[in-house]
Amino acid sequence: MGKKRRRKKNTNPASSDNIRRMLINVVDPGEIRVAIAGPNGLEDVYIEKSGGEFVHGNLFKGKVENAENNLQAAFVNIGAEKNGFLHQRDIIPPFGGYDDILKRRRRKAPEDIHKMQPSEMVYKGQELLVQITREAVSTKGPSLTTYVSLPGRYLVLMPSVKKRGVSRKITDEKERNELKKALEQLDPPKDMGFIIRTAGMGKGREELQRDLDYLTRLWTAICERAKKVKAPATIYQESDLVIRAIRDYFNSEIDELVVDAPDEHERAEDFLDLLMPEYKERLKVYDGTDPIFHHYKIEEEIDKLFSRSVRLKSGGELVIEQTEAMVTIDVNTGSFLKGGSSRDMILQLNKEAAAEVARQLRLRDMGGLIMIDFIDMESQDDRRAVENLLRTEMEKDRARVTMLPISALGVMEMTRQRVRKSLRGTHYHTCPHCKGSGMVKNVDALGSELIRRVRAEIDEKDADVIVRMHASVALPIANTYREALAAIEHKRERTVTIIADSSLAADEIILESEV
Repeated sequence: MGKKRRRKKNTNPASSDNIRRMLINVVDPGEIRVAIAGPNGLEDVYIEKSGGEFVHGNLFKGKVENAENNLQAAFVNIGAEKNGFLHQRDIIPPFGGYDDILKRRRRKAPEDIHKMQPSEMVYKGQELLVQITREAVSTKGPSLTTYVSLPGRYLVLMPSVKKRGVSRKITDEKERNELKKALEQLDPPKDMGFIIRTAGMGKGREELQRDLDYLTRLWTAICERAKKVKAPATIYQESDLVIRAIRDYFNSEIDELVVDAPDEHERAEDFLDLLMPEYKERLKVYDGTDPIFHHYKIEEEIDKLFSRSVRLKSGGELVIEQTEAMVTIDVNTGSFLKGGSSRDMILQLNKEAAAEVARQLRLRDMGGLIMIDFIDMESQDDRRAVENLLRTEMEKDRARVTMLPISALGVMEMTRQRVRKSLRGTHYHTCPHCKGSGMVKNVDALGSELIRRVRAEIDEKDADVIVRMHASVALPIANTYREALAAIEHKRERTVTIIADSSLAADEIILESEV
């Protein structure tokens, strides 16, 4: 009989203290939520639907469906609803790599492999080992790469390259050199690449060696599975959000790790035992009566992330509009400038907005092209001050970010790496009535449309017409356009009947001919 673990209860009150916590909400079915909260409230949030297979980081044995030279890409069947998109630059030259794992047609490599077209690199029916780099978004399938990378706690294994290095986020040159020496002392396999992650800073050889051994064993298991299964097939699935969050985000700066389900608490404890035993005492199980996110007063903050507008403490406001192609953020003064509109006040508002923009982009996980319209600033020095503050705040973001200077009109363009669906994309789908516009036609527009359609319907079918409309607009239109409808009835000697139907959308019109 196994040893019964003694669970550590959480007795800390949900008051504002100086403790930073990672909170894991897994007790509710269908969804896993992880939040990092500190003295100033919500800092990060990660939400994932349970059971997702085609997510970022998962590995597949896929089959090439076609190669499109004009798109510089190939499309690969990995068993998902849509084929994955494999760009030419993500194909290991010359023929996709992993020759010792995958069977393929023998071909002679050209002298200059860098000038190869996708159709020369892969062929229809070829099996490839691919990894998802970006999840499917809207009508687009997942993005793929053949350059596999497997993250551990302190290291990242890259079996297709021989690069050895240190995360670019570690900027201290002395620290970088020491980590490079530590990596070489581990004597990693010569034919594989390794990168030391930021979590590896200050770690001893034993901890790094343990991570390296784990990753090499994992790669061996992946290779064996890839040889046995037939494409398309899943080769390796990333750990669920609970383990990934602890692996990637839990560090010495987080004082408590609180989980709200006893079985997940034990899984977390096993993981910490394996890779981070020094942090085990920070792990607690939450057994309060109210939900964990309510107890720590962050549920309301998460709800606000779905709002179109964000109020700033000064009285200003951010208005966030998100489309498939881009995100626009408008900085409004609101009640901020009631006392005046001096240069200093505008600069203060834009700085506050810049800090909140960085936070909202991170929390909402919005990617792609982003346009930020700040309050106009005449001084170039002021524009640079806001720009520098935003750059500093964006350094906290794990996603890759590219920023252009703020223009004379106060507009900044930037891009943020899009890896998975945004927070809104995981919880909402496009309204079938307004098609994502957020607007429906008013009574006047509907009335004019109704007259045109009724006239065309009678002319085409020479029959009486029954009109079905939502109850909220049926009576106003029947009253307002009574004379116009009566004129049509008289001229064409047909009747028009309007029926209220609350099952329809507010601006939907259905015509039925009745001979």
